[in-house]
Amino acid sequence: MKELELCKRNNSCRYCSSKNLESILFLGEHPPSNSFLKEEDIPKERSFPLEIYFCNDCALVQLLDVVSPEHMFGDYLYLSSTSRALKEHYAHLVTRLFKDFELGSNKKVCDIGCNDGILLDAYASVGDVIRIGVEPSSVHDVAEKKGHKIYSNFFTPEVAKKIVADHGKIDIASAMNIYPHVDDISEFTKGVKQLIAEKGTFIVEASYLIDLIEKKLFDTIYHEHLCYLSLTPVVNFLKKFDLEVFHVERLSFGASGPALRFFIGHKGAHEIQSSVGDLLTFEEGWGVKDMQTYKNFGNQVDRAKIELNALMSTLCEEGKSIGGYGAPAKGNTLLNYFEIDDKKVSCIAETNELKQGMLTPGSHIPIISEEEFLKRKPDYALLLTWNYLDFFLEKSEYIKNGGKFIVPLPEPRILP
Repeated sequence: MKELELCKRNNSCRYCSSKNLESILFLGEHPPSNSFLKEEDIPKERSFPLEIYFCNDCALVQLLDVVSPEHMFGDYLYLSSTSRALKEHYAHLVTRLFKDFELGSNKKVCDIGCNDGILLDAYASVGDVIRIGVEPSSVHDVAEKKGHKIYSNFFTPEVAKKIVADHGKIDIASAMNIYPHVDDISEFTKGVKQLIAEKGTFIVEASYLIDLIEKKLFDTIYHEHLCYLSLTPVVNFLKKFDLEVFHVERLSFGASGPALRFFIGHKGAHEIQSSVGDLLTFEEGWGVKDMQTYKNFGNQVDRAKIELNALMSTLCEEGKSIGGYGAPAKGNTLLNYFEIDDKKVSCIAETNELKQGMLTPGSHIPIISEEEFLKRKPDYALLLTWNYLDFFLEKSEYIKNGGKFIVPLPEPRILP
């Protein structure tokens, strides 16, 4: 396949169609962050532009270069359920949903982008509902083997019609860390409108733009994540579909770091809670509509790059060994932009068996099991899954055995 077929470039905002776009940060050319590879595949590796833009009309922050979803998701190695912390996160959510939305055996739930069925598993463990998933990647068979009903397609209005024909309207639909992945978000949202019942709810979790900027979480920028959401552009975008956010929550923990959780319904179907107006007011004061807000972000990221490399160089000069802990997609943005390779980090520990024995894209660092990592016991481990820091400080065998984490963001530091 020719490279030109693998990546296209938009020239307008995917929410409001404006061409009044301005670059915030160019990170260079990167391979897709989940494209882990074998050594023999290095010559075939492809890289694409990674740059975020600000829409001066609707305030959406987004990528314009779009890598083919088939290229990114065809042979996919991310399994959500390998994260114990994420399993706990969804278990808490589902317990609450059963209580707040009076779920039961006559209710239907649908998780769009269900991966290996992690959220559907949580529903199954709490109560009796009809569980449906949509997952286009190669991991859909993992969810199917668990007994969930899975549609192995990208979500579209046609898929929504098929689900409704098979099962009826959905009471709780969700897109966890998926909504920002979609290029043709208008068609996706049309499908959501068709999918959910009159009093149904669509729940979205997505990394929060304000945290990304304030905490310099640039590593959450990668080709899968086409949009970087705040509430302001989402509220206006949904009006086109007679949908509205009726409640919003700011989360300290999400699949890729601090997040927003949106509760969305048909216009007028739910009472709009004060959380919506409160957050819109906060974002206005923060400067979410002002390009000047984003001007210093790139300089701050470059400063973090200098500081982390200086810290790691000092440790190496002292004769200390450095490994890596966790091989998430976002870690590859950091490794590649900070120019950290296998000469600086010897290996990376990862619980996902599909990634073990592979190399990280771009930086080509070997990925090994946690057990092997504990045998090698590097003096320090660059914590690429920094969003699970508290979890790992409490439960990691590496820390219990005297290891130390290098936490790269928002400022490099060593813990404990």
